[in-house]
Amino acid sequence: MIKTIFKFILLLTSSVLFSQSGTISPFSFAGLGDLNFRGTQVNRFMGGLEVYNDSIHANLSNPSSYAKLQLTNYNLGLNYRINNLKGADDTKQLASASLDYIGVALPTKYFGFGFGVIPYTSVGYKLSSVDSEDGQDAINIFDGAGGVNKAFFSVGFNALKYFSFGATFNYNFGQITQETGRYQDQITLGTVLQNNSSLSGYDLKFSTHLELPISKTMEFQALFSYAPQANLTSTNSRLVISRPFTTTSNFGEQIEIDLNSSGMDKTNVDIPDIMTFGFGLGKDRKWFAGGQYTMNAMSKFSHVFLSNSSVDYEDAYQISVGGFFIPDYRSITSYWKRIVFRMGFRHELTGIIVNNFGLKETGINFGV
Repeated sequence: MIKTIFKFILLLTSSVLFSQSGTISPFSFAGLGDLNFRGTQVNRFMGGLEVYNDSIHANLSNPSSYAKLQLTNYNLGLNYRINNLKGADDTKQLASASLDYIGVALPTKYFGFGFGVIPYTSVGYKLSSVDSEDGQDAINIFDGAGGVNKAFFSVGFNALKYFSFGATFNYNFGQITQETGRYQDQITLGTVLQNNSSLSGYDLKFSTHLELPISKTMEFQALFSYAPQANLTSTNSRLVISRPFTTTSNFGEQIEIDLNSSGMDKTNVDIPDIMTFGFGLGKDRKWFAGGQYTMNAMSKFSHVFLSNSSVDYEDAYQISVGGFFIPDYRSITSYWKRIVFRMGFRHELTGIIVNNFGLKETGINFGV
């Protein structure tokens, strides 16, 4: 077991670079990037529900669920996306691959615990615009890459007959690079302003889970979780680079701007608090249906070094409903009768306002 866990830790450390490029969204320039879903595919297929809990699956987004765990879990999730982007004059199809999560969960006699790495946010965009100055055409390039990861440790235990409690400690780390470049026609080198933000810090999450039998086969489940406001440290640098349009290397002169005199060499990033309520009803090994509401005080978010005048923030929320159905888990003649069919719906106000337009997301998830 010790050798297996050691190999797993090596796999965690080797996956960090891969997890840094998980999006191709043009809106990932806002905040710390696109917020990734935290949880396994089991939760994703049910619209992101955290409230469902059983004894054989690790619920990465609900630390109190580790209290019920009876089997050791090794979890690995990969994601491949195809995005269709449509502008006023152009349509593009872009693809990206990323690590969704990697973790291990172990039960003990008195409690359950787990650890792993989850990409928290992803930045990945490349935009351009063309204008004219003094009769010369010029192209403006906006480029961003990177993201923030969470290395987590969770523990859950049973405190009362129907209640379990849990907590997660997250260590956040990562780097975000944003570039703004301008290239003029018939001039070999363009000017690029590069901002680098190296982030680190920790945050916590607490949860409690209720599993109340209402008959011999029916069970009511409820969840409450809270992640207090946290502060990350951002170590910053700003460079002015001379670079040809056809390469990303620093071909020409490179000048580092002094941020120490303005107090911008090291800044704080305010991560807002998040609160979640959920409930559901199900029949053991047959079906489950539930709903969940999450409140995110996104208006408190602040990252002064990478701030943008066209971006503002407001309080966010997410509504999720979903569940699963198993035709007959005891069937020995039909594989399809033992399959778990999952489906969910999610509607979210992201809390990000771009040019006075609030970004929303709505999705339907399903899987087997």
